[in-house]
Amino acid sequence: MKKSINFANMAQFGVSMLLGLGLLWMCFTKVYLHYVTPRTLPYLYFAALLLLVMGGYSFSQRYTLSHVKRYTLLLVLVIPLLLLGYSTYDANLWRTPLFPKENSVSDALLIQQETYSMTMPGYEGRVLHGYNAQTKTINVTEDETYYWLSEIYTDPTPFLGYTLHTMGQVLTDSKYFALGCFSPTRQLMTCCVADLYTIGFKCQYDDARSLTDGDWVTVSGTLQMVDVEASQELRLVVDSVIPCNPPTEPYVYAY
Repeated sequence: MKKSINFANMAQFGVSMLLGLGLLWMCFTKVYLHYVTPRTLPYLYFAALLLLVMGGYSFSQRYTLSHVKRYTLLLVLVIPLLLLGYSTYDANLWRTPLFPKENSVSDALLIQQETYSMTMPGYEGRVLHGYNAQTKTINVTEDETYYWLSEIYTDPTPFLGYTLHTMGQVLTDSKYFALGCFSPTRQLMTCCVADLYTIGFKCQYDDARSLTDGDWVTVSGTLQMVDVEASQELRLVVDSVIPCNPPTEPYVYAY
């Protein structure tokens, strides 16, 4: 007797495999960081594995006879697959390379060796990188922007006169900055994209108006207290602004 294909099971096999492989691709390329925090990575791997197992089971049942074809599960899987496909295509994330290029190994090792222990309440003893007391420089790494901001703005005195290098997206909105000021901003995520908060060093730069909002730049300057009306304000007095590529991870985190 000739076996007949159960199209419902085969459809579930195809959609489960596509969604599972899609989640694995998001994990490997770090595209998932555009949606959720790194803490969810183990759950994404588990979900991907579960979907692949479901797909394998559906494939094993491809010849199972069924008088009633049930497509409810298929619908549950198709909706997130379509949403995932549309969002990654709309944001041009599908072009993300599977193995992103890393920074120079020697530079990365040097920054990792230059450490600083935080003193900010709640973060005491946390080790930050890119700090050199001898040359009075701070290289803010992509993932430590929030911590350096918190540490420096809590007590700027030990860091005054230091040359600081940081990166971010240009923000020059007059609602937040006076003429000649801007910020290289990053997006702080606590849980998911719904709670994003913009953070960044306040920079003083004569050519701030020549910058384009949203551009990714590397900023170098000196940390100084600047007179503002009847008080003083901490600013990064800029020496250079250089265009750069976006970071490997789009957000920074508070933990």
